Amino acid sequence: MTRPNAKYGPFARGVRRDMGEKGWVPLRYWVTWWTAMAAAVVLFYVVLTPLWLGLRALAWAAELRSRARKDEGAA
Repeated sequence: MTRPNAKYGPFARGVRRDMGEKGWVPLRYWVTWWTAMAAAVVLFYVVLTPLWLGLRALAWAAELRSRARKDEGAA
């Protein structure tokens, strides 16, 4: 007779209950998840968004300068 978790291979080594049963998620996983989520939010909103807005402002300014030069040459 085979073990109930044999289909999971090495991922189920040491697990005594059937992995097909749903159980509670340990608190340490919730803490890890929310810590990673908080770090991602800070990275996106505090670091990447201002960087992206700054690059867009530089591109907008460059486009305005290019149009101004083009208008000077045409006049």
